[in-house]
Amino acid sequence: MADIQLEIEGKGAIAASEALFNIEGLSGSYIAEEGDSKELALSTIASIVGITAGSMTIAKHLYDWYQRISQGDTETRIEKVVLIDRKGKRMLMKNATLEEIQKALES
Repeated sequence: MADIQLEIEGKGAIAASEALFNIEGLSGSYIAEEGDSKELALSTIASIVGITAGSMTIAKHLYDWYQRISQGDTETRIEKVVLIDRKGKRMLMKNATLEEIQKALES
């Protein structure tokens, strides 16, 4: 079974990835990559390999996590987060609802 992944882009990508795995009930890792433009300083690919809480609980945590990291200052803000479910379907977190995140986690 493939992992659930999040592509995180922006200067705060590493901090956002670290905060992601501080969420109780999630386990995984991330890989950092250098950006290819001045505006995109960095990106990470975070892979969620374990969920030990209910999918709605984790969906709420992910939704709240995204709201916090997208509101950061210009030095730590992320530009884009894409959630990729186990089937490869991509969802932009900016537009995602709790129900859509939960469905992706359960896929």
